Amino acid sequence: MASGISDLRAGLVAWRLWTLLGWHDIRQRYRRSVLGPFWITLSMAVFTILLGVIYSRIFSMDIAVYLPFVALGLIVWSFISSTTMESANSFTDNAGIIRQIRLPFSVFVMRTVWRAFIVFLHTIVLIIPIALYFRLPIDMNTFLFVPGLILLFINQVWVSVVIAIVSTRFRDIPLLIATALQILMFASPIMWPVSALRDAQFVAAVNPIYHLMEIVRGPLLGETPPLLSWLVVIMMCVCGLGLAAMLLTRASRRIVYWL
Repeated sequence: MASGISDLRAGLVAWRLWTLLGWHDIRQRYRRSVLGPFWITLSMAVFTILLGVIYSRIFSMDIAVYLPFVALGLIVWSFISSTTMESANSFTDNAGIIRQIRLPFSVFVMRTVWRAFIVFLHTIVLIIPIALYFRLPIDMNTFLFVPGLILLFINQVWVSVVIAIVSTRFRDIPLLIATALQILMFASPIMWPVSALRDAQFVAAVNPIYHLMEIVRGPLLGETPPLLSWLVVIMMCVCGLGLAAMLLTRASRRIVYWL
């Protein structure tokens, strides 16, 4: 896996390149727009408020508890789903560059993840007015949000590398991923709290999306994420990066021919 690890390392070193490309993508996407990326913030705010009002009554929960829960769930899920979907085209969208310039393949994947992360930063600001209005607690647990976010970013990097390689080889994979994400959205505790459903503890424990959300959402809600969630996410990152390095090693000389 030496060449795959080397590719990932070189991509990390070239952080100036993929951050610049990601910013450029955002500027191009919202060029001549009045609000720019904040249109996403506005649409997320409207959707979250409507969903919070309706589903808080369905689950018979206080809206002061449910609205912050569902808001953070949707924001984190949006980042996970967007990076997963967009990474399928990380190599095909950059086919012209790949054919002409030798760059680490991980650069193009990190460009995709960074672009989605910028959008995530535009939506996570919604937690500020929500926290002020509902007086969410701010304590030492809140700062656990930072390592949780770092682990989430690392996890999405290896997931995106794997999906980018497989999708470049098999063009039906993006369609399968889109279907799988729809199922995962309703099977994961994004809009429904674990405590609201019977036997939901087992479903959450075996669902990696739950653990990814818990290490980010929990601290911002004033809760301490369970140790199990930290261990699961760390193991996912370690094993996932190994898988990504292995696939990069095997496919690095073939990706150009698959484009």
